[in-house]
Amino acid sequence: MAAFMECDELDTNFDMIDFMLQFDGGAITGSPDLSTSCLNSLPSPTNEVAPSPLPAPVLPLGPKRRRPRTLKQPAAVPPTRRRPRCKQPDHGVQQRNPPVSNSSSLLSETSDLPPSLMATMDIPLSMSIYFPPSPPSTVPTSPASTKSLLDTAPPSVMYNFINNQMTLSKSHVWSMVYDPASRKLLTRVPDSSLAEIQSAVIAAKESQQGWRQVPYTRRRSKLLKLAEVIRHNITRISICLCSEAGSTLQDASDEIMQGIDLIEAACTLSNDVLGSHSTDHSTQTHTIYEPLGVCMTVTTFSHPFMTPLRTIPFAIITGNTVVLKPSEQCPSAAMILADCFLQADFPTGILNVVHGGAAAVSKLLSQPAIRAVSFVGSDIAAERVNEHAIATRKRIQADCSSKNHGVVMEDAAKEQALQTIVKNAFGSAGQNCNALSVVIFVGSSSSCLERLVEIASSKILGCGSVPGVEIGPLISAAAKARVEEMIQIATDEGATLMLDGRNPSVPDYPCGNFVGPTILSNVQPYMQCYQTEIFGPVLSCLTVNTLDEAIEIINDNRYGNSCSIFTSSPVTAQKFQLDVNVGQVYVNVPASAPLGQLSQTSHKDSFLGDVTGHGKSGWQFFTQTKTITSSWQF
Repeated sequence: MAAFMECDELDTNFDMIDFMLQFDGGAITGSPDLSTSCLNSLPSPTNEVAPSPLPAPVLPLGPKRRRPRTLKQPAAVPPTRRRPRCKQPDHGVQQRNPPVSNSSSLLSETSDLPPSLMATMDIPLSMSIYFPPSPPSTVPTSPASTKSLLDTAPPSVMYNFINNQMTLSKSHVWSMVYDPASRKLLTRVPDSSLAEIQSAVIAAKESQQGWRQVPYTRRRSKLLKLAEVIRHNITRISICLCSEAGSTLQDASDEIMQGIDLIEAACTLSNDVLGSHSTDHSTQTHTIYEPLGVCMTVTTFSHPFMTPLRTIPFAIITGNTVVLKPSEQCPSAAMILADCFLQADFPTGILNVVHGGAAAVSKLLSQPAIRAVSFVGSDIAAERVNEHAIATRKRIQADCSSKNHGVVMEDAAKEQALQTIVKNAFGSAGQNCNALSVVIFVGSSSSCLERLVEIASSKILGCGSVPGVEIGPLISAAAKARVEEMIQIATDEGATLMLDGRNPSVPDYPCGNFVGPTILSNVQPYMQCYQTEIFGPVLSCLTVNTLDEAIEIINDNRYGNSCSIFTSSPVTAQKFQLDVNVGQVYVNVPASAPLGQLSQTSHKDSFLGDVTGHGKSGWQFFTQTKTITSSWQF
């Protein structure tokens, strides 16, 4: 367990709220009843005794929200203001036998949702949700304010999903999940016991024997049905992502569509997956690709719905079964995904979900039936997982940390480049493995640094569920503290703080995990802010004289996930893409998650393993080759 502690601290986690949304005549009702939580179609928990319940809480509707404000550039002498004292929840706090709320009261809100938001959330216009008008303001704000349903939903607990059954864990160790915007308790997550993890692996192993016999075309049909089910659950998934992961409405919508794209990509594999046949006179040779067996997937809190779908569809369509360990900081998206598998009529045991932290990862890795490991997380945690997988002869692919560079040339379309950089660097609060965290200005292009600060300072910070908000909170108080510490270290080392995002004022969310866009200039490659993945809304700016210097800086960095160049010269772009040692190169576009049919081709310390298990060739990671030669001439 100690060997995987970094996994728990950084990013081997996942979260969500355990409540159900029902649309009834234009009203939204939220039910905190655990037996019909957000997974309303799941079977009742199997033969488990829930911990003693808390008394039914009084559920205030909460104050009316004001519009979020934008960040201001730091003044020479910042005004002193007293900040409210907030209790700092610790995601590492654990408790024994957490109580379960058994309140069955129904809460509802109705409203008129703007058509633009209807399109984003994929809600029929006949349904309405009310967003009260905000008072006029001279400061750029979101177009409307909304009350989060989580403000009135009592906390719940996460169940394991084993053999298509919801099972309450008997673990004595539980961690708590908080709303990153309000820091209210959302749910409790068990650190699953060894017996529970073994039960999930056994269920997957037994189911795999039958699943591998199912024809490829039928497995593909099941996945296509899963994609359709997810489309019908877009609203439900979006609410989960906004509440637990702090995603904005646009980020949540994009993540869901990327997940659907990944499923459809798995259904368009080439005929190579079906094998080949050759004949030489009386001798026939067949090459077939067989599934490995049981695969495990460990994901981070960043993009908790989309990330599992980078590997799970490719594992399943090739005849494998999967045990998923989502992030303990964002577990609910995985449970909605499990419910979607039920709605798509997948057989029992094809997908199993167990919760926990670093200890749960270690227990899964110790299971002999696990044949392949897919991991997303920090490089420190990935190294531990990689070592364990190799020692136990498991196939491993691990996507690790990154430090993505953007290069701005003197001939670049400056305004377009700066807008693109700001959107990519600060979207998802910088908690994105493809976010730009370093910008290298070549020659006179450094003159647009002030404009970069101006654009970044106009971005709207606030609760992700509020329409118009462009940057949400960080995942936890610990993540916020770490980002603020890195900013302070950078200034201590000599970097210039052009825009300070620390201690922003967000109305109605004084205790949220908010850090606004932060821009550091005069950064040197030896500084810690450059060497370390910050995983927050912090952009480091360097200045060089030539493109060759920029390429040298990028190649010397230990990470090689992605990079971008902004230029109007095809010759410059071609030189850059050939000379740079980075897996994904973008020209005049921001780094982003690749389309479903493309692989995440990371280099250097950003990837551990031999072959990547996503993209159109992802099926190769989940299969083994068998060659059969026969002759029937006697």
